[in-house]
Amino acid sequence: MKVLLVGLRVGAGLISICNSVKQELDSYPNVSTNYVDIYAKNEKRAKFSSEFYYKLVKFFPSIVAFGQKIAYNQCLKTKENFTYLKTDIKLSKAELINYIQEYEPDIIFTPLNFVALALDELIEEGKTNVKYIFQMPDFMIAYYSQNLKHCTYLCSSCKEVTEDLLKLNFDKNKLKTIGIPINPKFLTNSTKEEILNKLNYPDKRYILLSNGGAGFGNNYKIIKYFSKEMPEFGFIVVNGKNTKSKEKIDKFIKKNNLNNVINLGFVDYMPDLMQISEIMIGKCGSSTLCEASVKELKYIALNNNLFPEIKNIKFITNRKAALIAKNIKDIKKNIDFYLNNQDSGQILENFKDISNKNASKEISQLIISAYEK
Repeated sequence: MKVLLVGLRVGAGLISICNSVKQELDSYPNVSTNYVDIYAKNEKRAKFSSEFYYKLVKFFPSIVAFGQKIAYNQCLKTKENFTYLKTDIKLSKAELINYIQEYEPDIIFTPLNFVALALDELIEEGKTNVKYIFQMPDFMIAYYSQNLKHCTYLCSSCKEVTEDLLKLNFDKNKLKTIGIPINPKFLTNSTKEEILNKLNYPDKRYILLSNGGAGFGNNYKIIKYFSKEMPEFGFIVVNGKNTKSKEKIDKFIKKNNLNNVINLGFVDYMPDLMQISEIMIGKCGSSTLCEASVKELKYIALNNNLFPEIKNIKFITNRKAALIAKNIKDIKKNIDFYLNNQDSGQILENFKDISNKNASKEISQLIISAYEK
């Protein structure tokens, strides 16, 4: 059986979802897998999908958030006219035909809604008969995905999304509520002592600060306040690919001779950093939330105008699964609550419930059953 996994380099979470399922599938005999970036051969579109969007959000956050809200509500109503994804669907169809000819997959797995919609159109037009499975990548209905007709299965991220899809008359026989796939490396549990020795870090109580692979957000402002306000804690800052943020914090550390801040760029050992940390302050990508959930971290979600994180924040708020912070004052209040209030234990239990440790395995088994059927 040949499985083609289609992702996009924009957003580390999308890549993580694909890699998580790929690693699980690779453990099965007689299963071969390939991962492709839908815009690997279209650098211009790839840049537009990442850099241009982040610039818009950075400089016009309120306007972008308002526009996204209107667009999303419209996407849930429309049946045929994919206004906000037309270009991506058109470009994806051309790329998909090439990938299908090159890899000859039996099944395609993707967390990209516009790729799923493109596959739907190709099947409708009789240009392919490949089976495909769509993974809902966030705790919300992805744009227009309620309109998918030809998917073998749609994997829902949570019961709330499943209920919303059923209300929109999505085929219940194609709907599977599994959760967000989690990379197996987040399921291993080394001891804190082992990790501290491996990384050569001092033995402290740690608070982890991360704003995703792109490093979106103001880590400097947060660390400038808390490194002085809470000197008894160690702070681990992951800046991702935001080199300017890392350089700024490096200068601050050197100028103030700080020894309680570990300042990092892009890392591939987040499971270790989560394992040794007590509290995490971070953005609300679904993969990050689920990874922190299985590591049983006390989570403080930074409220921002990134979409679909707005919806993910609403999800964890309704679940009472984390604390939300809009500013430094909120972060301080939330840290104090986690450290000093016994009621925080229930929030941690709720946070653990948003993830499914076996999601990657269950999705892989679903892919195999779809092939056999």
